[in-house]
Amino acid sequence: MAKGGGSGAKMLYFVLYIVLIVELLIVITERDELEEVEAHIRTNMLGSIANSYKLPIQLSVTPKALDYNVGATENNDATVVLSVVGLVADEEKKEVKYHVDVDPSSKVPDGWPSGGVSTGDGTEKYKVLNDEQGNATFLAKINSEGDYKFIAQCQVDRKFPEYLHGTPLLDSLKVMVGNLTTAISNKDKFAISAKRQGGVKKAGAQIVF
Repeated sequence: MAKGGGSGAKMLYFVLYIVLIVELLIVITERDELEEVEAHIRTNMLGSIANSYKLPIQLSVTPKALDYNVGATENNDATVVLSVVGLVADEEKKEVKYHVDVDPSSKVPDGWPSGGVSTGDGTEKYKVLNDEQGNATFLAKINSEGDYKFIAQCQVDRKFPEYLHGTPLLDSLKVMVGNLTTAISNKDKFAISAKRQGGVKKAGAQIVF
C-alpha cells in the first residue's frame, strides 16, 4: 500500500513538473512574440523618421498678396506668415533660418537692406521673427507707395533628435539616414501692395507674378 502511495505521489509531482514546464514555455513564447512585435514597431517608426529626413522641406507663405495702408494713422506692420513642413527634431525647429528678399522684377521699397533680411538680422522696418514651432513671421513697415514682390526661402542644418542621443536607436537611425546635410526649401513668392487708402485697410490684393 505504501508503495502504491509513493508511486502516486511521484506521478503527481511529475504532472506538476510537466505543467510548470508548459507554462514556462508559454511565457517564453509570449515574451518572444512581444519582443518581435516591439522590434517590428521600432523598425517601422525609425523607418518613418528616416524617410522624413530624406524628404525636402517645404515652405509656404500666407497670404500670397496683401494690401497695406501707407496713410493709416496707426501704421501697423504688414504681416506675412512663413510656414515650413518637414522639420523633424526640435533642434531643427529652433535653428531654421528664413530669408526674404525683393524679387528682381520688383520695385524696391524705401529702406530695404541690400541682400534682404534673414532670421536674426533684420532692421527696425523689416524683420523675420521665428516662433518655437519652426515657423516665422515677416514684418514690414512700408512708407512708400508701390506694388512690391518678395521671395522667401528657408534652410536648416539637419539634426537628429536630442532625446535619442546615447541610445541604440540613434545608431540605427544614423545607418538608415546616412550623413546629415543642410536642407534648403523651395522658394515661395508673395506681394504687398502699399497704397494710401484714407485709413481703410483692404485685403486680398491681386498681383500677378
